[in-house]
Amino acid sequence: MHDLDDVGLYPGQDSVLVAIGEEDGISLRDLAEKLAVRPPTVTKTIARLVGQGLVEKRASENDLRQSRAFLTVAGQAAVEDVKRAQKSLERRALGGFSPKERKNFRRYLMRIRENLGAAGAAELTDAED
Repeated sequence: MHDLDDVGLYPGQDSVLVAIGEEDGISLRDLAEKLAVRPPTVTKTIARLVGQGLVEKRASENDLRQSRAFLTVAGQAAVEDVKRAQKSLERRALGGFSPKERKNFRRYLMRIRENLGAAGAAELTDAED
């Protein structure tokens, strides 16, 4: 598995699967916040992943208004495929960069992610008001 296309997922589903893999049983609200996307986007993506047999959606035991996402066995295997594909893509993308350039580039990307995450969280808060 070397390309994300080979995994058979729609764009954005890979990051959702990996996030659920990091916190199996995550609430859809927390998942949306973690990925800095709107809750309806997560709901639609989860519905597709459920249809593909990769995720199981269950009502929260503590709050029946909340839903939680769990990986199926097939979903766990897909997460491993996604991670391998991401590693392969990263190696290709960073080919020819020196170790120092790679380190700096990762640092810049983390700053960009933080900036966009802060903006996304502000948008979610504004949308709820």
